[in-house]
Amino acid sequence: MSAGSGTSAVPGVARGRSGLAAWVVPGLRAIVALIAGFAITFTSGHSAAFGLVVFGLFALVQGAIIAAGAFGDRTERRSRGLFALQGVLTVIAGVAALVLPEGGVHYLVWVVSAWAIVTGALELVSGIRDRGRVGAARDWMFLGGLTLILAIAFLIVPPDYNQALGGIEQVKGQLTASVVLDGIFGAWAIVAGVLLGIAAASARSPLPATGPMTGPMSGPMSGKAAS
Repeated sequence: MSAGSGTSAVPGVARGRSGLAAWVVPGLRAIVALIAGFAITFTSGHSAAFGLVVFGLFALVQGAIIAAGAFGDRTERRSRGLFALQGVLTVIAGVAALVLPEGGVHYLVWVVSAWAIVTGALELVSGIRDRGRVGAARDWMFLGGLTLILAIAFLIVPPDYNQALGGIEQVKGQLTASVVLDGIFGAWAIVAGVLLGIAAASARSPLPATGPMTGPMSGPMSGKAAS
């Protein structure tokens, strides 16, 4: 969410004399994250390969958006570098997922958790560095922490988890690690998408400026997130 004209709401957003409109990048990132989340939610055939393909496509587009927003800014070099790096690393993670979709559960865990740890930490560090100087810093810390939680969730799911469904509803099938991991990523993507959507809407109709904060990611709310 933007704090005022010339500010932006989320990582990778640039607005001002030489940047993008503040709502464009978070809006695009929100769309990508929500598509990924709903694709997982409304698809029944969950598997490690499905998770890798969905994550790979998500990361490719999301990373390109973040990097484009960061490189498009000319006002806040300190934050821009970290978000540019985040975008590039996200693209690399997407490529890694797509080149080996048959990698299995262990590869899915490795790719997603490594991506979440690195990019979550980068966003968290951005928030800590700019705390008190940029209004969005606390939101970068929140979203960075949320992405780190995604990594932890992936790492604690046993790769060989396999539980027969049943119970009072008599549902047939198996609850496997692949199903759980796909569901976790889908839930994270939806939450990140909603946050990014709110940030984009707020940046589109900013509040009156209350201070001299400017730069690629200033404002009371930043994003995935997602994406």
